[in-house]
Amino acid sequence: MNPIFAPKGAKPEWLMVYDELLSSADYGDVVTYARLEEVLGRPFASNRGPLYRARDHLGDIRKRWLEAVPNVGYRIVDAEEHVRVAATHKLKGRRQYGRMLKVMQVTDLTQLGPDALATWDEQQKIGFTLWGVIAHESRIRRIEAILRKEGLL
Repeated sequence: MNPIFAPKGAKPEWLMVYDELLSSADYGDVVTYARLEEVLGRPFASNRGPLYRARDHLGDIRKRWLEAVPNVGYRIVDAEEHVRVAATHKLKGRRQYGRMLKVMQVTDLTQLGPDALATWDEQQKIGFTLWGVIAHESRIRRIEAILRKEGLL
């Protein structure tokens, strides 16, 4: 067995978190950092990966999702909040696309070899295409808002 991939214990950490903290948790329940550290037997902040994997499993199995509660832990959000949480992630993605384009724009192309330049060119095309989709979606939302205001939608 490769020692790099040897399990730390009898059960993966993400499954410990899920089984002990999330498998029976309900909407509004808060999983505190202290409880996470107790279950993991180590400082939680040193590796949050097991919680993220357990969160994904929670979503797949129980159709629930977690949201960070600053300085406390994570709360299981109500089903009615899922759209808001998803929109928050979408906004973060939009900002990241803007940053991606900025990095691409400030690349000194004279410093790139032929392969790197071809990769840069391909990524530039993809980036601007995605940014165009985001801008188009924004325009559609503005038009829909006007139509709703006028009672036409």
